[in-house]
Amino acid sequence: MALALLAPGALAQDIPAPTGAPISLLPSPQPLEPTIEPAPVQAAGEDVVAPVPAGDARIPRGVMVEELKAQDPELAGTLGPDNGGLPPDLWRELPRADVEALVAGIPAGLTSPALRHAASSLLLTSADGLGSGEKTRDFAALRAEALLRIGDADGADSLRNVAPAVLSDEGAALAWLEMQFFAGNRQAACDQAPGLLSRFQHPVWQKWHIICQVANGQTDAVYLTLDLMREQGDKDDLFARLAEGVVAGTKTPVRGVLEPTPTQLALILVSGRPFPPETKVSGPGPLTALARLTSLPLPQRLAAAERALALGGLNGAGLLSIHESVPEPDAKLLTLAAAKKPTPLLRAQVLKALRAEPTPAAKAGLFKVAMLASSAEQQAGAYGALLLEEARQFRLTVGFASIAPLVARLHLLQGEKTAALPWVNLARDDFNAGKDEGAFARLWPLAAAYDLVRETDFDRARWIKDLGGEAARDTADGVLILLSALHGGKDAPLPPLADGSAPPGQVKGAVLLDAINAMGKDGPVGTPALDMAEILTNLSRAGLPDQARRIGAEAIAGLLRPGA
Repeated sequence: MALALLAPGALAQDIPAPTGAPISLLPSPQPLEPTIEPAPVQAAGEDVVAPVPAGDARIPRGVMVEELKAQDPELAGTLGPDNGGLPPDLWRELPRADVEALVAGIPAGLTSPALRHAASSLLLTSADGLGSGEKTRDFAALRAEALLRIGDADGADSLRNVAPAVLSDEGAALAWLEMQFFAGNRQAACDQAPGLLSRFQHPVWQKWHIICQVANGQTDAVYLTLDLMREQGDKDDLFARLAEGVVAGTKTPVRGVLEPTPTQLALILVSGRPFPPETKVSGPGPLTALARLTSLPLPQRLAAAERALALGGLNGAGLLSIHESVPEPDAKLLTLAAAKKPTPLLRAQVLKALRAEPTPAAKAGLFKVAMLASSAEQQAGAYGALLLEEARQFRLTVGFASIAPLVARLHLLQGEKTAALPWVNLARDDFNAGKDEGAFARLWPLAAAYDLVRETDFDRARWIKDLGGEAARDTADGVLILLSALHGGKDAPLPPLADGSAPPGQVKGAVLLDAINAMGKDGPVGTPALDMAEILTNLSRAGLPDQARRIGAEAIAGLLRPGA
């Protein structure tokens, strides 16, 4: 089901930025003797700081210094270029309407960790300003809503801390309430519900009021709220019937709800009625709620957990808590053959066995099964981070050379270039000794994307043979196209404008969001190589090489799956 948010009925209030007039520091016509204040008496052990003479000329004569202004909360963020964000001029006077459209266009359903990371970094960056144009929504609220759309609830909360007006925007407030509720923070959501109900007029807030009444055991007040909801013109008869069933104490399984809305789903959950297994649910928050619903069959819970993990709604710790319900697996079933037809249950069993296995050799075997049973996107995300915790226990010796390509791959997909290098070298030594069985052929292009090896060091014909011969030529061509874009993109000249004039400098924020929107739900792994090459070139030209490398590496890893 689609979890599209309702258009806001009330806009956030404008928050004017403090202003200050320029302060003149022009010197007096005749210099005066500096007046030196007597030094204060210092307590024993304190550092003595010499006073600065009032006439000490530390500011050039004739300079006008403008008083620093507090940043507009609408543009505030938690990141900058020194801690994972973009430069503050990321919008570079791009018209406000264009920026708002780009942010509002960030799609839901991003399963690529590289794209979600890039989008979160951009949305949390503290910006200098936006271009001219009419303000239609608070920009911080628009960003918070986008963060919640891609499953970054922590990012949205951190943005809310520096931009308190976020919950004054109806669209952002609704997205925040839904995510908090479905992620398990019901009390936090319901504590905010009365204030939001008094601020906004859409009937959806009456529905959330009913949901919180039921969650808090206040079912006597449900009928009154239903009447208010109907007076506002709401036509959701299914929600009304579910609410009436709660008041009547109905405990029979819910029927006829195949694709519930967020409020219908929330009411079903708080009512405690059995949940129909065939119900279709999507979105990071609702899927997280399903994964935690112990009344569901385990395979369905695990499938929901994996989807929630892919969309950002569930983190590694949350996945492990769900894995506690997974029975102890039979080690004989966790084989390389089983990894060729993986299921959420198999991945859960392998991870659980891997975390419990004390023997290094046996742990290495389970690690290989886990890597072969998971996708490039899973390895680049929270599931891969859990695997990497176990891989850190492997010793960098020839005894682990057979899994060195997989360990190196995982480090690179998790963005750990330095930690990957010794494993790349160990895998390369095995390759040079003729002991490799084609695994290095699937690793070195990924290492080349991070400049750990050079593409020219490897014989093209042997590489294609190791990949699978002529049947793998298209794959090899795609990989080489991506590497060429990564290594030469920043130097490729921009095409001239239609009138022949030189193109203007590129706006980093716009280029990055164009790339994210172009790939969308398909992500780097599902985007054709030629299209990906253009995207990577544009990112490099715009001065975003780190983003290009991470996105490109995910695409290359998708083409070169281990054991494929």
